[in-house]
Amino acid sequence: MNIGMDLDLIFYVIGISAVALFAFWWLYHRVSSLKSQRVDRIKNMFHDPETMAAMPTDVLTASEERQEKKKIVKGVKTRFTIIQRTLFFCILFIWLFAITAPFIGSIPSTMLSILIAITTAVVGIAARPLVENMISGIVISFSKQLRVGDTLSMDQQYGTVEDISITHTKIKTWDWKRYVIPNSRMLNKEFVNLTLNDSLLWAYLEFHVSYDADLDEVMEVALEVAETSEYRINQEPAQFWVMRMEKESVVCWLAAWAESPAEAWNLKSDMAISLIKMLRERGIPAHTSYVDLKGKLSSSPV
Repeated sequence: MNIGMDLDLIFYVIGISAVALFAFWWLYHRVSSLKSQRVDRIKNMFHDPETMAAMPTDVLTASEERQEKKKIVKGVKTRFTIIQRTLFFCILFIWLFAITAPFIGSIPSTMLSILIAITTAVVGIAARPLVENMISGIVISFSKQLRVGDTLSMDQQYGTVEDISITHTKIKTWDWKRYVIPNSRMLNKEFVNLTLNDSLLWAYLEFHVSYDADLDEVMEVALEVAETSEYRINQEPAQFWVMRMEKESVVCWLAAWAESPAEAWNLKSDMAISLIKMLRERGIPAHTSYVDLKGKLSSSPV
């Protein structure tokens, strides 16, 4: 009888150990594969530095860009290494629990209750923020919805994901400030990922013209401005729409494709500058009324 129980216990331990080893092997190779994919993606993105910036800038030299690349790659490797170690300890803990499960019945219920209470207090109160952020960091790392180098719009902030650690996400905003968010909050936030599937961006410009303006001429001028911009790509022809009618003006939209969020920033600025100049040259008014220097309201267009 005892020999049979011993054999069952041995087979149980061997089976649990085999499952634990297979789970660790699969997760280890899965994480290693994701790490390689993320590192290769960052290296490819640095071939065109504009894709790593929220707005165009030449502030970094070639040497500084290489250092920035090394720092980002190191951060990605460190994050996935920590994930691998965390998963190892999680599997080890589950394995130890499974191994000792047959013997739990021999432990006095009072002592078992005390151990469970202490563990719950430590994990649930003292380590809760850390555990939440670590779990969220692992989930984000396995997800493709948020990656280092992505350009985001979130909480009225616009920038690129500079780093995703095991506990927090760091976003470099367009004015080079760092916006640090705990991963537990990041996982629950809504954001617009401008580079989720590709870096192309549909850049649009909203402007007003007077009801006295010839809309055919306005459309001709606007499309010429967009088509001749050096920042536009030939994804498809530029588009012009009349969006709505307001009390003193007609609201128009001009849109064209740019190859990255940074180039879209340049494209919108370039279209706005050129459009203002050409509307003035053609004498196309922006509003039906205006206030002169004496503070009197005039109905003449400007």
